[in-house]
Amino acid sequence: MKNQDLVNYLRECGVCLFCQLRYLKARGNEYQNRRQYLEKVNVEYKDETESSSDPAHKKKRQNVCPTCLDLFSKSFKDQLLQAILDTDIAKYECDGIVVAISIPIVLQLRQLSMWYALIDKFEKNFHQDRAPDVSLKEAIKLILNPTICENLKKKYDIDNGLRININLCHELENEEIARLEKLNNVAYPPKTGHKLEPISRSLIEKKYTPLRVSSELFKKTFSVPPSIPNESLKLDSISLVGPTAYVAGRYRKVSRKLSHTPWVLNGKRVMDDSIEEIIIRYIATYFCEDRTKINFMSSGREDVDVRCLGTGRPFVLEISNAFRTSLPPEQARQMEECIDASQKVSVRNLQVVSRDDLSHIKMGEEQKRKCYRALCQLDGFATADILEKLNLPKGFEIQQKTPIRVLHRRPLHTRPRAVYSLKASVYAQNKRLLILDVVTQAGTYIKELVHGEFGRTTPSVSSLIGQPVDIVALDVMEIDLDWPPAVTF
Repeated sequence: MKNQDLVNYLRECGVCLFCQLRYLKARGNEYQNRRQYLEKVNVEYKDETESSSDPAHKKKRQNVCPTCLDLFSKSFKDQLLQAILDTDIAKYECDGIVVAISIPIVLQLRQLSMWYALIDKFEKNFHQDRAPDVSLKEAIKLILNPTICENLKKKYDIDNGLRININLCHELENEEIARLEKLNNVAYPPKTGHKLEPISRSLIEKKYTPLRVSSELFKKTFSVPPSIPNESLKLDSISLVGPTAYVAGRYRKVSRKLSHTPWVLNGKRVMDDSIEEIIIRYIATYFCEDRTKINFMSSGREDVDVRCLGTGRPFVLEISNAFRTSLPPEQARQMEECIDASQKVSVRNLQVVSRDDLSHIKMGEEQKRKCYRALCQLDGFATADILEKLNLPKGFEIQQKTPIRVLHRRPLHTRPRAVYSLKASVYAQNKRLLILDVVTQAGTYIKELVHGEFGRTTPSVSSLIGQPVDIVALDVMEIDLDWPPAVTF
C-alpha cells in the first residue's frame, strides 16, 4: 500500500486533512508543516479549506469530517478560542496553561469504524489489535494545544498551569450509545446473575478492537466507514481551575492563648482565633477567592499555652485554584506587617515555593532537632545535687507513650525519642523554679518528658531527680530546619 492510496481512500470517505495526517502517523510539528510532510511521504498536498487564486475554483463548503467531527477544523478552533476568551481567564496571572478536553463517546466509535474500514480496504497493511492512527488524545496535544497556547500567549505547563476544562458534545451521542448498548449485549452477554457492564470510554478501549469484535458483528450496528454527519462537534462547557500556589514562611507564636488550628469542641469554638486563621486571613485574598480550600501545614505544632520564639516554625499554605503563583517582595512585606499587627503571631520569610519543597516540612516533623526552654516548679528548693542530675550534655533516650491528652487524635504507641542534651539552672527570683534547656528529637512531648505522666514517659525529669516536677511555662526556642531560605526586602 502506498501512502497516496491510503490518503485517496480517506479523501473519498470525506476525512479532513488533519485526520489524513493522523492515519499517516504524523508527529510533532508535522501537523503545522503539513505540505512539507506530505511531500516527504510522497502524497499530493490537497487542502480544500484553502482559497484558490483561480476564480473558477471557488471555495466550497466542506463536509463535516466523519472521524474527528471537525474537532481540528479552523472554524472549531476559532469558536473554541473565543469561548475561552469569554471566560474570566483574565483574572488569572499565570504564564502557563494545561488543556483538558473531554470528547464524546461518538468520536471513539467513529475511530473504531474507520479502523474496520481500513482493514477491509487494505487488509494486509493494518493490524486488528493495533490502532491505525495517532489517537485523538495525542492529536489534541499536537494540533489543538499549540494553537491555544499561541493565541493565548501562554506556555504549556502540565505541572502548574491554569487548567482549562473543555467538554464537547454531539447531537448523535445518545443515538450512538444506544446502538453500542445493543451491540455490547450481543458481543459481551452478561453472565447469569451479573449486570451488563455500563458503556464508557474505558469499555470501548478495552473490549472493542477488530480482533475482539468481528467486522460482521460491528457492521450490523454501525456504518463502516463512518458516515458523514450533518453537524460538527459542539462546545458544551468550559471551566477554569487555577494552579496550586505554595506559600511558605516561618511563624513566631507570641501568645499563650492561641491554638494551632481552629479549636472546636462539641460543635462550639473554644477560642476565637488560631495561628492558621490569622496567617490565612492576610494571605488568602491575594491568591484566591475561597479561603476554605487552603491547606495549612507546618513542621510540627505547639500547644495552646506554648510560645514559639527564635526564628520561628516553618509552614506552608497550599492554595488551590490560585489567581497567581508569584509573590512580589513588597506584597509579602505588607502581608507580614498585617500578621504582626495581630500581636499574637508574627511571620517572616514569606515566599512562593514549589511542590517539591513540601518534603522539607515532612522531614522536619520527625527528623530534626528542636530546642525548648521550660520553666519548672519543684516541691522544695533546688539543690546542687538536682542541678548535677539534670545537666546531661550527652543526652539520653526515652520511651514515650502517646500522651493521654492527645489520644483523641493520635494512636496509642510507645515511641523511642532522643533527648540530645539537658541543662538546668535555678531561676534567680525563686529557688523553687528551674529553667530547663532541652534539645530533643522532633516529635518529643516535652511536658510529659518533664513530669513523666504517671510513668508513661521513662525516664523523665521527675524520675531523674526522684521527686515531682511541674511545668509552669514552655517555649520553643529553635527548630533545626533551615527552610525556607531567608528573604531580604
